[in-house]
Order: sequence, then C-alpha cells, then structure tokens
Amino acid sequence: MDSHQTGHRVSRRDMLKLMGAAAGTLAVTPMLAACATAIAPATSGGAAAPAASPLKLELWTFVNTHARWFREMADKYKAEVNPNFELNVSEIAYSDMHDKLQIALQSGGVGAPDLADIEQGRFGGFLRGSDPGLVDLNDLLKQGGYNDQLVATRQALYSYQGKTYGIEHALTPVVLYYRADVWEGAGVDLTKVETWDDYITEAKKVSTDTVKAIPFEDHGALLRERGSDWFDVDGNVMLDSDQSIDTMNKIMAWRDEYGIADTQTGGVAGGNDWWAAVKEGKWLSRVGADWYAGFFKDNVPELSGKWKAVAMPAWEKGGVRTSCWGGTGSCIVKTSPNVEEAWKFQQNSMLSKEGNVRRYEMTNLFPPFIPAMDDPRLHKPDEYFSGQDLGGLFAKVGPSVPAQYQSPYRAEMGSKLEAAWQDIWDGKTKPADVFKQISDEIRKTMEAEKAG
Repeated sequence: MDSHQTGHRVSRRDMLKLMGAAAGTLAVTPMLAACATAIAPATSGGAAAPAASPLKLELWTFVNTHARWFREMADKYKAEVNPNFELNVSEIAYSDMHDKLQIALQSGGVGAPDLADIEQGRFGGFLRGSDPGLVDLNDLLKQGGYNDQLVATRQALYSYQGKTYGIEHALTPVVLYYRADVWEGAGVDLTKVETWDDYITEAKKVSTDTVKAIPFEDHGALLRERGSDWFDVDGNVMLDSDQSIDTMNKIMAWRDEYGIADTQTGGVAGGNDWWAAVKEGKWLSRVGADWYAGFFKDNVPELSGKWKAVAMPAWEKGGVRTSCWGGTGSCIVKTSPNVEEAWKFQQNSMLSKEGNVRRYEMTNLFPPFIPAMDDPRLHKPDEYFSGQDLGGLFAKVGPSVPAQYQSPYRAEMGSKLEAAWQDIWDGKTKPADVFKQISDEIRKTMEAEKAG
C-alpha cells in the first residue's frame, strides 16, 4: 500500500542498512579548542571582565528559505553556544552568487565569505584546477562520528578525489505531486499506479487540449531513476548513452504520442506564467523533490488541500520509484580566519538533529541526517497536502534514492544542455544528436585538460 495511506515510516536502523551505512553509537568527540573570543572569566576583584568583541562571520546563500533558516540557527547558536557570535547571511541571486564566489576563491579568497552554500549543479566548476579553495571536511566528519549519520549517496555530490568539501542540506527524494481533487474526480486512483505505462493510461483521462497531466520532466531525474546519470562513478560521460537517449525520447512521447504533456515555462522553479497556469488547473501533476512542496505552498497557497503526493511511477514493474533532484552543500572557505568557529556552527546546525528538524519545518527539505529521519515532527499531517504525512512518504522512498556522481565538468555540461533544451522540446533538434554533440565537446575538453 502507498505510504500516504499507511503512514509507514522507515526506522533509523532500516535506513542505515539500506543505504549501506553502519549503525552505531554516536561518537563523542572533544570540543574544539575554545576560540579566542570566548567570554573572559571574572576578575579576582569580582568585577566581570569586558566582553570580547563579536566574532563576525559572513555566509552566502542563494535560497531565501536557507537564509531564513541560517539566521534562526545563528540566533540559537549565539544564545546557547557563543554569545559573541554574529552571522551575517547574504542572500544573492543564484548565478551571481556562484560566479562571485568562484572568482573570490580563484583570487586566493579575496572578498570571500566564511561559509557558502554551493548548489550541486555548480559545484563541479569549483573542482576545476588544483585547489577549490574550500576546507576538506573529511577528518572533521570522521572525528565527530558524522559519516555514519549522513547519507553517503548525497555526500558523494561534494566529494572528489578522496576529499569532502560540503555537507548536503537535503535528501531530495523525488515523488509525484498531483491535484487529487481532479484525478480522483475523474475516477483515477494514483496510489494504485505502479509504472509510467500505467500513468500514461490514466493521464489520458484527465488531459485535454488545454489541460495537461504533466510537463516535460527533468531528464536527469528520470534517468537517475533508471540507475544511470550524465556521468558514471568514474567520471565518464554518459549523456549520450542509449539509456539516456531513450529516456529523453520517452519524455517527448508524452506529448507527441500520448497527448498528456507539454513544455513547461519558467524553468525548474517555474515563473509567474507557470504558477498562474497551475492555479487555473492547467497542470495536474509534477515530478519534484522534497523542496518542491515548498514551491506549491509559496506560489499557490489557495490550492491548499487539493494536492497529494505518491511515489514516482517506476520504469518497470517492481523497479525503483524515486530519484534525486537538486541539492546544496554547506561549505567552509579555506582562507576564512574563522574556520574553527564555522565548523562549530556547522555542527550545531547542519549536523544536529534539532537543526535538521527545524530546517524541514521551515523549508520542506527532508534531512539527509539519519538521526533526524524518524523524528515525529517530520511526520505531522500536512494540511496543504490533504493532511498527508508527506515526511512519511519521503522516508519510505528515501532508501531507494539513487547516487548522483560529481564531476568537474558537470556544471559545463548543464550549461550546454540549458541552452539546448528548448530546441529539443520544440522538436527542432533530436535528443540523440544534441546529446552526442555535447558529450563529444565535454570529452574533448577533458582530454585537453588532462594533456595540459
């Protein structure tokens, strides 16, 4: 039965077992040495010494919900750990922030923050060259006993050549969100749909010339559901593989053969036109990760109670019914004069049960931090999604979330594909031709850099 009916949740032990992580007692680590700005003790005369000057850290992020959560975590850290701590959180537009950060790191850290969020799609670009300018967290994570508490497949996105440069914010389990009132009104029970072929059959019942069951979904997410990706574990280009091309052709067939889909406007997050169309009932389902639930709440709050979610349809009966999509790593800049305090703040926020639970409450990001996954606060009925235990669904599909491997060339590939998608969707170019051209360009760049 589907998780939103049973309220099923996966235990922490099962999560560890299925994800290949060993369950164990949390390691108790000595506190890092007290920083120089700790509160001074009282003098022998009984009068308190002057308070130390504030320790000011700078953090950059490109996500508003992340910014709000980090500010709350900073207030908590100041109240409970270091009263002299101050964190300035700068929210900068996606491209501007990553470009600005990359330039700062390439120039030896001039103008760089102490901490930064780096989106997984752009992370590979920071790995080009001899030094990304970020702190390798391997020893710190190991000493703190955190490796067994983090989902390894998500940490792989920020790991390269044996070093780990970031801590993932979200598990990003992908599910299918749908307008329950419309589908159920047409006599369709999506909880009984198991495969994409089943979905196509049912989607024809709700699709018209102006109303579509689904947009063209993210090729990478659907490819990962099949066990592949744009790069493999060894960094080889897989974009032009037979399976990758077949996946894109199947997505295109949703419109061209079955009439259930069309091109989405506004990119992944959608723009005003997309959300206006959702509000008008012109789109009836959407593949999305945990974070997409927040987009619905923020952009079409008036549709509360009309949406539900189910596990993704599988490509074949009994197959994987989820994927991963997106992700952002919290990183410490190597040239920061406050690396020690930045790490302590990460421990208090990114690597604590309370921090992860609070982030889910504020952002709908289901934690990749295993100790938080079965917390009851992650399993409250969600009013927007018809009272469903959305966290329970994320927990149910979570053990099947596939790996996504990082590459220094992934950001470049993503940029080339971004410029090509519209022509593919419009039928001006064939997926096989575009994927082959981009793959050859990336391979040529890889070979040239290796030779150089």
